[in-house]
Amino acid sequence: INLTILDLQSNLLTGSIPSEIGQLTNLTELYLNNNQLTGEIPSVIGNLTNLTNLNLSGNQLSGELPNSIYNLTDLRYIDLAGYDGNQLSGELSSDIANLVNLESLHLFGNNFTGEIPVELWSLPSLREFTVGGNEFTQELPSEIGNAVNLTWLDLGGNNISGSLPEEIGSLINLESLNFSADWESDSRLSGEIPPTIGNLVNLRGLYLDGHDLTGEI
Repeated sequence: INLTILDLQSNLLTGSIPSEIGQLTNLTELYLNNNQLTGEIPSVIGNLTNLTNLNLSGNQLSGELPNSIYNLTDLRYIDLAGYDGNQLSGELSSDIANLVNLESLHLFGNNFTGEIPVELWSLPSLREFTVGGNEFTQELPSEIGNAVNLTWLDLGGNNISGSLPEEIGSLINLESLNFSADWESDSRLSGEIPPTIGNLVNLRGLYLDGHDLTGEI
């Protein structure tokens, strides 16, 4: 099958993603976003080893990410955002380190838990990472400073605690930084805003609301 692009976005499609999609091994772009698809993401998605763009956002998908997705080393763009629909859950695997070409990862508004793997911060091409509105629970690691190509970082509405690491100042390409607190959570950032945040000369939006930050600005 020679199909390389499948675009069925913004229809009224229902049911689950069929396992037969794993036979479309020449696919480079798959857009099923903004439909009414239900069920889990099938593990056969890992057969699509030529895939660069994957958009399943705005559906009603559930369950955990199949580990096979980490085999798609050509992926550049992943959008699984909920937008009041998807409710994907579970933890991200350290195998995310395999996605060396990944530029954009959007998981906004799901039910992901656990900690964000430190390996993610070392992905060499990562520019956009939005996981706001999930249930990640962690302190921000110093490794966050490795993601020097990031332009958009959204961790708002999670259960983030601890202090802002000084290494945040290494992200000099950031244009938007959102660490807004989940108002229903007891987890808060504390301590002072590190002066290294002044290195973020390209920043246009900074959201640190709802935390227990202290000291001077």
